[in-house]
Amino acid sequence: MNKFALLMLTLCPLLPLKAASIGTVGQVFPIAEIDMLQWIENRLQTFEKTGELDSMREQFQENVKAGVKRPRPVGLITTKTPEVFLVDPTLTLAKDINDANGNLIYPKGTRVNPFDTKTWPALQKANVGKFEFSKTLVFFDGDDVQQVLWAKEFATTHEKQHIKWILTGGEPETLHAQLDARVYFDQQGNLSRALTLKRVPSVVKQEGVMWQVREVDVSNFPVFMEETNNATH
Repeated sequence: MNKFALLMLTLCPLLPLKAASIGTVGQVFPIAEIDMLQWIENRLQTFEKTGELDSMREQFQENVKAGVKRPRPVGLITTKTPEVFLVDPTLTLAKDINDANGNLIYPKGTRVNPFDTKTWPALQKANVGKFEFSKTLVFFDGDDVQQVLWAKEFATTHEKQHIKWILTGGEPETLHAQLDARVYFDQQGNLSRALTLKRVPSVVKQEGVMWQVREVDVSNFPVFMEETNNATH
């Protein structure tokens, strides 16, 4: 018995019992379930015959290319009142970690700070010294002329090999050419959320066993300088 029939039998005792003729409504047809796989196959065959399938493939490829060239921006704003704050990178295990034999290795609730070797379970009894992260993470929006000008200036005052450029907007390929350096993109804002970033540019580096986030005010950089320079060449 299907769910509809069961529902009707359940409701029937609640209805008033009164016989009446309601006439003939029309021809009755059995309910047939659609084979979804067959329906999809039929649609694909139709698209292939009309040429729409090739068009759909091309559109999909164009969308992928566009997404790689210009990922979706994270949406962080600038500030004229920059702040400096610390972020604790400590991770807490949400469940027990067992080996292949089921033996407990690290219990749920274990806290590990990547910058503090004393919290590393495998090295707690070893004296390995401090962990030093040599990179400076620089988050900025490549679509903002003022931030790009600031980034170029920042690059001239810091060692190139120690900078990791991370875009929150713009085209990585374009900024790679402008900065002559490898440029990454904060896909879906995962890094920004982990570091609790609210504004860009932000310069992030290790400070002891914490992350230090330093926001930057770029309002003093000219908005149209780069556009004017391009127009003169």
